Amino acid sequence: MNLRNLLFLAAALPSTAAGSTAFKPRHDNRLSTATITHHSPPKQTSSLNNAPIHEIARGGTSSVAANIDIPKLNELTGAAFFTLLQIALNKLFRANKIAFPAMLGCTVLVFTVLVLTDMISPGAGDAAFALLQPGSNLLTKWLPVMFVPGLAMLPLAPSIGSPVDVLKVLSMIVVGFTFTMASTGYLVLAMRSAQGLVVEKPAVEPVKRRGAAPPAAVVQAAPSKPFTEDTFNFLLQATIVTGAISMASSRKNYEYATPLRTVFMFFGTVLTYVFGARLPSSFTKIVHPLVTSTAGTLLLTHLDAAVTGSSFSDVLKTYKAGSLSPLSIGAGDLLLFLLGPAVGCLSVAMYSRKKIMAENLPVVVAAMLCSSLGGLFGTAWYVRLLQIGSSTAVRLSLISRNVTTALAIVITQMLGGDMAIAASVVVLTGIFGATVGRSMLDAFKIEDPVSRGLGMGAAGQGLGVAAMMPEKDAFPFAAINMVLTAVCATALASVPAVKECLVNIVSGGLKD
Repeated sequence: MNLRNLLFLAAALPSTAAGSTAFKPRHDNRLSTATITHHSPPKQTSSLNNAPIHEIARGGTSSVAANIDIPKLNELTGAAFFTLLQIALNKLFRANKIAFPAMLGCTVLVFTVLVLTDMISPGAGDAAFALLQPGSNLLTKWLPVMFVPGLAMLPLAPSIGSPVDVLKVLSMIVVGFTFTMASTGYLVLAMRSAQGLVVEKPAVEPVKRRGAAPPAAVVQAAPSKPFTEDTFNFLLQATIVTGAISMASSRKNYEYATPLRTVFMFFGTVLTYVFGARLPSSFTKIVHPLVTSTAGTLLLTHLDAAVTGSSFSDVLKTYKAGSLSPLSIGAGDLLLFLLGPAVGCLSVAMYSRKKIMAENLPVVVAAMLCSSLGGLFGTAWYVRLLQIGSSTAVRLSLISRNVTTALAIVITQMLGGDMAIAASVVVLTGIFGATVGRSMLDAFKIEDPVSRGLGMGAAGQGLGVAAMMPEKDAFPFAAINMVLTAVCATALASVPAVKECLVNIVSGGLKD
C-alpha cells in the first residue's frame, strides 16, 4: 500500500479528525470559535463568553421555520467583496510579478485597513468590521468543502515509496508536532518568566465531600442537525438532474460536456459534504464530513467513468484541470478559487482579536516566528536527514505540516509540491495534536496558560486548538497563534530566497 492510500485511511478511521480551523468572529475581544474543517464537539456553552459554540464545521444549525442555509443579502454582499478583492489583487500581483499569494495579500490588506481606520477614526473600523462579518461567516460556513479537492486528488498523487517511507512520514508527524509545540511553549515561558508574568495553572476544583447533595440535573436539548433537510433535498435533486445531463452529453461527445460535468461534480461535492455533516454525531466523531465528502466525490467519479465509458483517472483529471477557463474549469478548480476569498476572511477573525494580540504582542510575535520558521526549516531538515520520499516534489509536500489546511495548500502550491499529500499530512497532524497535545504540555511542565495556548496553536492545527477550549485562559492564544503561524509561514514561503533555500534543503541526497 502506498502512502496516498494509507493517509486517506488514516484520516478516515481515527477517533476524530483534525486539520484546519477558522473562526466565526464576535467583536467583543473574546473568542467565539467554530471548527472549520474537522470535528467540533456538540453544541455547548463556551466558558469564555457564555455563548453557544456554533458548529460551523458541520454547517451551523437548522431551523424548522425557514431554511437558514439560504444566504442573506448582507452575507452575499460581504462574500462578494472578498471575492472581488481577491480577483483584483491577483491581477495586480501578476501584472507586477509579485510572488506573494493574493489570498494572503487580501488578509493582510483588509486587517491593516481595518486597524488603521479605527485608529484614525475611532469606531469606523468597528463599523466596517460589522459590514464584513456576515460575508466572512458565510464563506467560513462552507470552507470545509473547499478542502475536498486536496484530498480527492490523492489517487493521482505521486507515490512516496516503500512502507519504510510511510513510517518515516508518521515519525515526522510525531516528532515535528512535539518539537514545534515544545520549542514555542518553552520560548514563551522563558520570556514571560523574565517579565515576571507567569501565572500558575488554576487548581482543579475540589471534589465535594461525601454526603453532599448532588448538583441538579441539567437538561440539554438534543443538538439539531447541521444544514437543513431542504438544503439536502435541493442538492440531491440538483446532483441527480445535472448528473444525468452531464453523463448523457459525455456519451454523445457534446462540446459542452466538460462544463456540464463541472456543474454536476460541484453539486455532488457539496451534497456529499452536507450528507456527511447530517450523519449522527456518533459517526461524525469518527469520520469527519470532509472525509465523507471526499469518498463520495470519488464514488461519483467512478460512476461517471462507468456510465460514460471513460477511465477513472481521466474523469478525475477533469475535476481539477488547473484552469479557470469556462470551457475547461473543473469543480475542484472552482472550489479552490473560492478558497481565496475564504482565506481573506481570516482578516476579520484577526481584527476581532486585535486587543488581546496588542496586549501580548512581544510573546505573540516570538511564538509566531518560532513556530513558522521552526516548522518550515525544521521539517525540511528532518525530511532530508531521514531521506523521506523519492522526489523533491514529494518532500516539498511535507513542509507545511504545522500550517492550517487552507494555507498549507497555498504553501504547497507555491513550493511545487502535491497538495493531496500535504492535506493528508495536515489532517494526521491535527489528529495527533488533539489526542496527546494537552497531556504533552502537562508532561513538559508548561503550566502557564499563555505558553500552553501559544504552544498548542503553533503545532496542533484546528482540533488541537479546539482541545484547549476547557482552558479558558489558554484557548484564545492557541487560536491566535494558529492563524498567525499560517499567515507568517505562507509569507515566508512566498519569498524567493526562502523558497530556494527550502528546495535546496529537501533535495539534498536525492538521486538524479
